[in-house]
Amino acid sequence: MRAIMIEAAARGNRISPRPRPAVEEILAGYARNLSFTDVRQLAHAVDGGQPISVEYIATSGSATVRTLSQLELDPPYLHAWCHLRSAERMFTLSRIHGVMPG
Repeated sequence: MRAIMIEAAARGNRISPRPRPAVEEILAGYARNLSFTDVRQLAHAVDGGQPISVEYIATSGSATVRTLSQLELDPPYLHAWCHLRSAERMFTLSRIHGVMPG
């Protein structure tokens, strides 16, 4: 791999030594309360710009179901438009405990 990178650099091409992790991998690392299926569904919504509903546990311990759109991943947070609060909100990925189609 190093030889390929040196050769590419000599030609003026830029090759990153590591590819950017997939959204699914990032979510799996931070949203540890989600099943594999939920991680895939959330990743698909982030990648596709689709709304999603999540079960979210607030710092107070209360659970709510939130429908989110305009998703932007910023680990360890998910920025989104929350339809329950009619406002942009920031969600901690580790507090998301379930995912359903929006």
